[in-house]
Amino acid sequence: MLNVTPIRGNNQYAAAHYFSAADDYYAKENPGEWQGEGARHLGLTGPIEQAQLSRLLDGQLPNGERIQTTFDPIDNKKRMGLDLTFSAPKSVSMQALVAGDREVIAAHDCAVTRALEQVEQLAEARKKIKGKSYRERTGNMVIAKFRHEMSRAKDPQLHTHSVVMNMTRRADGAWRALSNEDIFRVQHEVDAIYKAELATGLQAIGYSIRLVDDKGNFELAHVSRDQIEAFSARSRVIEEALAIEGKTRASATTLEKQVIALATRPRKDESDREIVKQYWVEKSRELGIDYGPHSHLDGRTYEASGGRKRRGRVDGGKTGDGAGSRLSNSIDARGGNNAEAGEHDRVAATSLPAGLTPAQAVVQYAINHLTEREAVVRESALTATALRRSVGLAGPDGVRAEIKRLVGRGALIEAVPAYRMADRKDGPALSVAGWKSYLQELKSWSNKQTQQYVTNAIKQGSLVPAEKRYTTQQALAREKAVLAIERTGRGAVAPILTAAAVRTALEHSTLNTGQRSAVETIVATSNRFVGIQGDAGTGKTYTVNQAVTLIKQASAVSEGYRTVALAPYGNQVKALKNEGLEAHTLASFLWSKEKPVDCKTIIVLDESGVVGARQMEQLMRTVERAGARMVLIGDTKQTEAIEAGKPFAQLQYDGMQTTRISEIQRQKDHELKTAVGHAAEGHVAQSLAHLKHVEELKEPTERHRAIVNDFVALTEAERRGTLIVAGTNEARREINRMVRESLALAGNGREFDTLTRVDLTQAQRRFAPSYQSGMVIQPEKDYQKAGLMRGEMYRVKEALPGNALVLARQDGTTATINPRKVTQLSVYRLERAELSVGDIVRINRNDADRDLTNGDRMRVAGVVWGVSGVSGIVRLESVEQRDGRPVRSLELPTHRPLHLEHAYASTVHSSQGLTNDRTLIALDTKSRTTSMNLYYVAISRARYEARVYTDSVKALPAAIARRFDKTTALAIQRERELKRRGGGMQPKGAAEGSQAVQRQPLEAQRRQPANGCKPTDYGRFS
Repeated sequence: MLNVTPIRGNNQYAAAHYFSAADDYYAKENPGEWQGEGARHLGLTGPIEQAQLSRLLDGQLPNGERIQTTFDPIDNKKRMGLDLTFSAPKSVSMQALVAGDREVIAAHDCAVTRALEQVEQLAEARKKIKGKSYRERTGNMVIAKFRHEMSRAKDPQLHTHSVVMNMTRRADGAWRALSNEDIFRVQHEVDAIYKAELATGLQAIGYSIRLVDDKGNFELAHVSRDQIEAFSARSRVIEEALAIEGKTRASATTLEKQVIALATRPRKDESDREIVKQYWVEKSRELGIDYGPHSHLDGRTYEASGGRKRRGRVDGGKTGDGAGSRLSNSIDARGGNNAEAGEHDRVAATSLPAGLTPAQAVVQYAINHLTEREAVVRESALTATALRRSVGLAGPDGVRAEIKRLVGRGALIEAVPAYRMADRKDGPALSVAGWKSYLQELKSWSNKQTQQYVTNAIKQGSLVPAEKRYTTQQALAREKAVLAIERTGRGAVAPILTAAAVRTALEHSTLNTGQRSAVETIVATSNRFVGIQGDAGTGKTYTVNQAVTLIKQASAVSEGYRTVALAPYGNQVKALKNEGLEAHTLASFLWSKEKPVDCKTIIVLDESGVVGARQMEQLMRTVERAGARMVLIGDTKQTEAIEAGKPFAQLQYDGMQTTRISEIQRQKDHELKTAVGHAAEGHVAQSLAHLKHVEELKEPTERHRAIVNDFVALTEAERRGTLIVAGTNEARREINRMVRESLALAGNGREFDTLTRVDLTQAQRRFAPSYQSGMVIQPEKDYQKAGLMRGEMYRVKEALPGNALVLARQDGTTATINPRKVTQLSVYRLERAELSVGDIVRINRNDADRDLTNGDRMRVAGVVWGVSGVSGIVRLESVEQRDGRPVRSLELPTHRPLHLEHAYASTVHSSQGLTNDRTLIALDTKSRTTSMNLYYVAISRARYEARVYTDSVKALPAAIARRFDKTTALAIQRERELKRRGGGMQPKGAAEGSQAVQRQPLEAQRRQPANGCKPTDYGRFS
């Protein structure tokens, strides 16, 4: 595992002492060693001296020269360097430090070295010339490595502190401060490299490993989970560990008491170390851990019971790619070794699909996993994901070679190189053609002038390369298909009514101009597909109802038309049903084998902006095959699809007949209405100026407490009409807890098992190590061969080699499945939640038998405890009331876990589509979730009042101005075509990232740039 921690402050002596002499015996046995081209340039060799390290942390070179001090922008403390701490898995630490296997330590050291070699390539230095910022990729660092052996809780923990000094050498020989943003950006990739290299090195010396999750974490196969847990005290002191084992100070041995004393003493010496190591050995004996015969002696091979199978490196000592995969490490169903297994068994044991090499399999996994959510993926994410999956199978070189091979074949499409401004690493990334186009528009320069300027900017380093991006042929084909289906449908159907007839029918209607145009678009169009782009709170659903009424009237006179409404989420479907429409979730409609669609059907897709390209293509093909019609309703400015693509925006940009409704109906307070209107246009400062309540509280807990206090101060009726919106699930949980405490609900109810959905991609669901012990799965269809029934609950026991997942049934029996074949599974995390009378809860799974929809908010009306406390009944009633009484009530048996969670606070995705009297919104300016999408959705839910609670009023406008717009495969293709043509205007979507200089569809064309700056602010092009 890798942790990256900035080293900041003014006491370089203390920092140097921490790393080089954290324990006296570390300095004796492992005084540290230097790594990096920068260290070589400075002539740093041999053991690391503490005084020397201190001077370097202070920015002083061996020749006496001092580098200019830089400061952290957050707390204004001096930047001394970075601490990259690489920690081995617990079982590896045990084998190295308790069993005393020096080769294991060597494998760890080698893995750290290889990972740091990748980090060093990212070194950059800044420079300024005539006020302009430039960056140079120096590729050299000064790194001091210190290997330590013990955690603060006195557990064996093999880890290396890699101290990267805040210095690097430019090409002109000058030493300058290190620019380290890229190190944080690729942290997950570096972590994956370390794990992959370590696993390969361990396999090469004869150890078997087992994956414990889908993030690259692994353990040695011969050390059990229980044995590992016994050595994993970490944050708790050893006394707590003894208590877990049923021991106290009175019953503990003398050795155990000594270790307890050491756990609270800051310094250790050589005798302390020997006491702790002796404790480790005795504890291992008590636990029955077999590290192998003569494990403390040098060079003895382990027998089958210990996990060692073969000594020596494979293929002449290679530690890179495929070494581990060439070991015959197949494992039977109980985890034992089978040294004579053939290639077929080896492939099965390593959980690889048949017919693929390890590198091919892991890269394909990474592509499938990442492109489910994003059509365009970054190189670091692709490499890191593949390496996490490749632990024990393929190394970094093999993964990169496979990515390169796929690019060469055209299976992966590499985007045109993009560049960012050197002093705006979070700013827009444009291709050469994009920057030329931008400068031509900004400066009115000729093509020759802009070409020369951009070329020089790249050469000098004022424009620096952005990360590589890739898309797939599948994503490109899907997006092309969506646009092609819509174009083919233009002029393909006869209008249901003429435009004149619609206008006559609406002559005395209360609809506004935009709504009338929308009804005319739906009813009088000759196009199979039309769009309604409606801002939040503009009465889109009401407008559709008016169109449906006209269609019914026309059907009564002539031919019968049928309207079917679809929406992505259950609570949106319920809202459509409440309006009298036949409605279904989009997923259930697509899964249904019998779809009630023909040439007289009109499909209305609500919240089209949150539908990804995959589902949109499926639905549009269904509509096209049936000769039906489709109306897409949504708002491209609200939250986007969780899945890859943004087809609703693409369709509008490509010319689909679309009407915009912009007159706000929801907000009844003039100031709030004005704020929402400005937010819809992207005018952040103006929007905030019209909010009556914007409160600054620095600490998250303070903010959440203020929200809760304001919420609790409302009457019960007012609380029912109030929505709390949190940017993260962590904030949502804390607010929910605080509300329950403030309403005196905590401690006055009963605890029940509840289920919270685990968000896994399809690639993860097909990979057994993705499932953690204790998770609950529910099949969405019957799998009779596997013995699984739809809707039943099964607990995950463990994942075994061979992609086998062991499940426990409620009757105690088990079933073993291959999740690559049993694919339609919903996955939940089992939790304990207290339910008290009066609690507000949210249903998180559809239940057709009880007419419950995912997203329904209910109130706990009663808790009936069962016989002997084993089970009981939870009585629920709807939050909505009619004539002072709940609209409905029901009972849930508690003999199995409940699909519900506390619902005082919601995330922005859960809140989209809801309407409330007031909203209380937590906005952390430092959180990546804070954006224009979140802010706009949150404030537009309220009719009368929206209150914002933030950590910084000053930083809020810039934080809100961020937009996290998805990039599309077609945008990548347009970049490539533009490059082939040799220039021209920047195509829509060609910019990389969330803050892009790009043309937006329809209403967004008038919006200011996504980061809130005027165009001239993007660069000092003077």
